[in-house]
Amino acid sequence: MSRSSSTSAARVPGTPAAGARPVPVAFLALALALGLGACGSDPLDPEAATSEPSPTAAPTEAATAEAATTAPTPLEDVTLVDATEPVTMATAGTPPTAVEVPDLGLAMPVQPVGIAADGQTEVPPDALEAGWYRFGPGAGADAGATVILAHAGSEITPRGPFSELDQLQGGELVTVTDADGVEHEYEVTSVQVLEKATLDLDPYFVRDGEPTLVLITCGGQWDEAESNYRSNVIVTAAPVGSR
Repeated sequence: MSRSSSTSAARVPGTPAAGARPVPVAFLALALALGLGACGSDPLDPEAATSEPSPTAAPTEAATAEAATTAPTPLEDVTLVDATEPVTMATAGTPPTAVEVPDLGLAMPVQPVGIAADGQTEVPPDALEAGWYRFGPGAGADAGATVILAHAGSEITPRGPFSELDQLQGGELVTVTDADGVEHEYEVTSVQVLEKATLDLDPYFVRDGEPTLVLITCGGQWDEAESNYRSNVIVTAAPVGSR
């Protein structure tokens, strides 16, 4: 657990492939539906454009009266969407800024993270800092998983606080402080050590269902050939209150 090599996180399901720009929600096509079609008719014939206009009949009194009383129908306001930028869904909850597990003496700052260029989840390079997956729910969300992850160890910090997560037994309290200063308490309900080769992350990065807190780090057996841990430690906790 004291290895100094950096640990990589598993790729999040449903995220872009390596090199692709992350688009966390799939309704960017809405912007395309707001485009306006071309107005008017085909270009005028050159000869027709230079010919003298034919006389037109004077409008009747009835036609003049009708035109005066007919007003154009106002258009409803249309929200313009910039299609050059990803459209993101407003997520529930508030961005976390700190996480604590008193039983482990664990206290870490939390910063927002997303998707790296290689398609994997971003993880702060220093094992003393944790990252909140910003495309999912925040702290205190009414539904879905608030995911916070960190390296078990890194070149900067060979042994980080999250390396102790596999020591949890269940029932311990986890406190997450959000950007508004509100403290959200969660109770640990499960601790799993799962091999990365067969790990399905879908159940842990959900935006619906019961609200949960998910803490993820690397652990298990060290793989010398890969200079990495073979497993992920995943702690799930249920909310018990806020203050």
